[in-house]
Amino acid sequence: MQSDQTTAAPLPRKTKFIYGLGDWGASAATTARNAFWFIFLTNVVGIGPGLAGTIVLIGKIWDSINDPLVGTLSDRLNTRWGRRRPFLLFGAIPFGLAFFLMFLVPPFTSRWGLFAYYAAVFLIFDTLYTIVNVPYTALTPELSEDYDERSNLAGWRMGVSIFAAMVTGGTFKLLAENVFAIWFGGGTEGIRAGYALAAAIWGATMAVPLLILFKHIKEPEREPDPDPIRPLQTFREVFSNRPFRLGAIIYLLSFATVDVVLVVFVRFLIDYVRVSPGFDNLILAVVMGLAFLSMPLVVKLMRRYGKRNTYIGSMSFMAVVMLIISQVPPGGQNWVLVAAVFAGMGFGAANAVPWAIVADVVEADELLTGKRREGIYAGYLVFFRKLASAFAIFIVGQVLAATGFISGTTGSAYIAQPANALLALRFFVGGLPAIMLALSIAAAWRYPLSRERHEAIRRKLAQRRAHHKKISPESSQ
Repeated sequence: MQSDQTTAAPLPRKTKFIYGLGDWGASAATTARNAFWFIFLTNVVGIGPGLAGTIVLIGKIWDSINDPLVGTLSDRLNTRWGRRRPFLLFGAIPFGLAFFLMFLVPPFTSRWGLFAYYAAVFLIFDTLYTIVNVPYTALTPELSEDYDERSNLAGWRMGVSIFAAMVTGGTFKLLAENVFAIWFGGGTEGIRAGYALAAAIWGATMAVPLLILFKHIKEPEREPDPDPIRPLQTFREVFSNRPFRLGAIIYLLSFATVDVVLVVFVRFLIDYVRVSPGFDNLILAVVMGLAFLSMPLVVKLMRRYGKRNTYIGSMSFMAVVMLIISQVPPGGQNWVLVAAVFAGMGFGAANAVPWAIVADVVEADELLTGKRREGIYAGYLVFFRKLASAFAIFIVGQVLAATGFISGTTGSAYIAQPANALLALRFFVGGLPAIMLALSIAAAWRYPLSRERHEAIRRKLAQRRAHHKKISPESSQ
């Protein structure tokens, strides 16, 4: 039963921790996919950067359907386990298995055979990602309607998310190429086997937290949406919600920025800065580690200054840091390491604050339409998240192909790239992120849901619910 109070009791710390734990799999998978899959395809499998980018874009055509569809279905599901948790139960293990298949090299010699395999596997993986991640994302506004408590939930979630990204960014490629590959005899075949073993281990760890979340998190009792599925009408209603439109722009640009940087960062460090072997893993670990450690500070800033102001300040800082990193000369790996400390702080805010912002649009929608639709909003947000990643990888791949970027099958070893390719890597690390973050700051400046505005909406909803119970007492039974 929904509470009519606008001041909600704080959630137990155990609930916050287990909820946050549920993002381990999605974060680890996203980090490995964005930071290493492009390298895997171009420098282990040997596919050109243009085809590698196209593989990811193909999946986004299906995403335009499956993300909102899963969100809509989760709003309407009615089981003894709730509306969201069944998706976690039945999707967890297939999700981990699909991740493993992404880093497995099939016995094909034709580049078009390889292209078909990875395009099909990515479609399967991406669908399973949707099945577990959209209902999970919908739990944020489900578990609490309080403005600040949602900041705490976002902090716990992003703390786990960034920790997963830190572990994955710092060790996945390192283990695959420098530990497991040696076990299998080294060389091209050893590196390929190393990636397969690393992916198998990571796939197993992705499934377990989702099963733990299914067992321990209880959803609030809500009536499923009784209306029939009307995709076009739902689309119009969702995008008539002005806070959601602006929140979605903030969210899309934030994660597109993160994804662009992750896709090229390792090659930027190895081929342009020419860092020592293994130093790229250290820098990734530092960025993710500082993002993890800064999460309590980000939550405090959101509570004190509001989500919008925290986002504007932190993303302005992040844009400057990325521009500085892109100007580091070859051989300046220690300067990059210093800058990585500051980049980590901005990276944490870029992940946490947009989630906290968009969680508040659910009440604005409920006040406007009378419907409670966490699932459909989560579906569109996950779609935007993956759309950002797809276009980031596609655009990066096409530009690098046009600049003569050289692929190979030797893993992340240094490759002497053409001058134009190196210039493109620097632009993707500094110039383009600064532009996208500036646009997201402009959207945040216009975002209307402050703490006071959100509380006013909740008070109106509480009055409406109380009135509804008075005229329909059986509805509270």
